[in-house]
Amino acid sequence: MKNFSPVNSEEKEFCRHIYDLTSKQSFYHRFTAFLTEREQHLAAYTAESAGADCSFWGGYDAAVRRMFSFPEAEPEDFPLEAVTFFFREKDKLTHRDFLGSLMSLGVRRDQVGDILVTDGAAVIFVSRTAAPLLGEIEKVGRVGVSQRSGICTDLPQQEFDEISVICASNRIDAVISAVCGLSREKAAALVKSGGAVINGVQCGSVSENIDEGDIFSVKGYGKYIFDSVGNPTKKGKNHIFVKKYK
Repeated sequence: MKNFSPVNSEEKEFCRHIYDLTSKQSFYHRFTAFLTEREQHLAAYTAESAGADCSFWGGYDAAVRRMFSFPEAEPEDFPLEAVTFFFREKDKLTHRDFLGSLMSLGVRRDQVGDILVTDGAAVIFVSRTAAPLLGEIEKVGRVGVSQRSGICTDLPQQEFDEISVICASNRIDAVISAVCGLSREKAAALVKSGGAVINGVQCGSVSENIDEGDIFSVKGYGKYIFDSVGNPTKKGKNHIFVKKYK
């Protein structure tokens, strides 16, 4: 797995923790807190290296922040809950507003999964141990809110802009050049200055290849999924398909 090995002491310690979870056969499930996308890659890499079966779940199919389980667990087995908050549609609350309210209660960031905000409602996924604390929330900022357990509104769907371009190769500088409309030189300079991140890791080389399924961010230009590679052109260039997060 490219880019999925630890790159610093903190990540090495995290991988040791995952290895400890998976190194002994267990008759009961072992779970982590909510993991970032980068941590999920590391956990999957470590579990695969140990030959261990594992699974991830964050409360719904498209969850970004998810818990890790060893051995594999069904969704209903994961120790998480959803809470739906309601407020007046004219009160425009944000992800940051809700996260701030949770942090003020002493809820740790890794106890919080995705926070999905729509007009007049927000669904928050939290660890089972933190869920009772949410009952204390009567206001988010200055806005009064009510709440109900479970997913009580339609979840917003992540939207993408689909991009199709011709690219000289799968090198990160070539991909950024094609997708962001930059010259190859400017794309390379952006990578060298730390402006590109692949699968949660800052890219340090312009020659690093990006593969199907990789998630990459470009400073000042957005976040993308490298979706697929089509048939090569007559001149041997790649026809690539990328999804940009809206």
